[in-house]
Amino acid sequence: MIEQTNIFLPLIMSIPLLGVLFALISKDNAEAKGNNILSLGMLVTLTNLLIIFFALRAVAGGEGDIQFVSNINWLSTPKIEFVFGADIFSLLLIAAVHCAVLLGLIGIRNNTYRQKTLIIFALLFLSMITNYLLSYDLFSFYIFFEAMLLPLFMLVGIFGNIKKQDILYRFFLYNLLGAVFLFIALCILFNQQNFNIQNIGNAHLIPKLQFFVWGAIFVAFLSRIPVWPFHYWISSINTNLSNPLVFIIANLLPLTGVYGLIRFFPLTAPSIMTPYLVALEIISIITMLVIALIGFSNRDVRYKLFSYSSVYYIFYLLGALLPTDTLLENIGFSLFAWIIVVAAIEIILSHIEKEKQCNGLMECGILCNIKRSSFALSFFILAAVGLPLSSIFLNNMLIFAGLLKFNLKMSIFILLAIVLSSLSLLQHLFYLRYPQTEPQENAVCAQDISASVFVFLMLVIILLLATFINPFWYMG
Repeated sequence: MIEQTNIFLPLIMSIPLLGVLFALISKDNAEAKGNNILSLGMLVTLTNLLIIFFALRAVAGGEGDIQFVSNINWLSTPKIEFVFGADIFSLLLIAAVHCAVLLGLIGIRNNTYRQKTLIIFALLFLSMITNYLLSYDLFSFYIFFEAMLLPLFMLVGIFGNIKKQDILYRFFLYNLLGAVFLFIALCILFNQQNFNIQNIGNAHLIPKLQFFVWGAIFVAFLSRIPVWPFHYWISSINTNLSNPLVFIIANLLPLTGVYGLIRFFPLTAPSIMTPYLVALEIISIITMLVIALIGFSNRDVRYKLFSYSSVYYIFYLLGALLPTDTLLENIGFSLFAWIIVVAAIEIILSHIEKEKQCNGLMECGILCNIKRSSFALSFFILAAVGLPLSSIFLNNMLIFAGLLKFNLKMSIFILLAIVLSSLSLLQHLFYLRYPQTEPQENAVCAQDISASVFVFLMLVIILLLATFINPFWYMG
């Protein structure tokens, strides 16, 4: 039996999966070079974005509580009930994920290598992460937490590049570790009662068991965040993916770990975990600094982007660990714009890298003669480093103010890591904009991004500017 108060959630959850089914039964068109499948993927993503927009308008007047609750009674003995719901925070993340995937689909429009397979697994991942962000009972939360790994595993395995086998081994090992820990912890909690996530703190456990359960939950979520020692497998994947859509999807995986910690912590964490939270914060800040320094000294643009993403994921993690829940919407608003900005940077850089390889161009000066790419990349990088061009600006300031109030010394090191990671992106923009030598008369010219892609990027820029002018842009 399904009890629901609104049609939004069933539609948001089912549309990506319907897209997968349509893609599976469709036939490849050799003459169209897979464009029909690509159009299907873009249509599915845009349709869901439209529904998410109306859902955001519907919850805008709420008080932050879970809304659009849908209950699915699966078994009576043992009692297993799926609970799905949404608030502004989860809907903002789902909207950002859809925008990032849409940008990735635009980035592969000229890539015909196994495009049908690529889009099927991309839509499957989109379906799993959407359902994960809407899950509010332990059972469905775990199912979708693990289910999204299958399409990502296939994407990395099929479209990964250098040392593919080693990357897959690391991917499997670390995520298996996290899956086992989370499974055991949730089984113990489920044995107490089928809690929903909001009431997880009501579980009554003896101290030793309490420490094990919450420690296992920590390890499971941290296994997906680029915090030492888990940063190694994440860097191995991200820095070896040249397909922009796969890179964007792989870069979304740490979001699931951050989201899990935000939903479970900090207010529900028992006092027994306090010393370990402090240790985690210290390890996280050291990891931020090391990754930021490596990114700053590395000339590889993909490692720079990975370094920047890792630093900010840890930054949002530290904001989520603050002993308050008042920053939840600020983290949501910031993540919304940040995910879109990183995806936009990736597809433009992917285009530039392709032009460099095809035309034998040097890195320096490549953007001087391709004005649309130059303008778009400049805007997104400036927005990424924190200029007042999107909701990243103000909301990151509020998150940092919370960290500053909590611990002054740690905040200084956090700021240093953020500055270094931002400078690494600006450093690359500097390399691209200023040639070392004057171009020759017969030099090969790089092709700019198409007018249609530039128009779409301009719409994204307008959206980001709207989030800066008014975070509640969707209210109209």
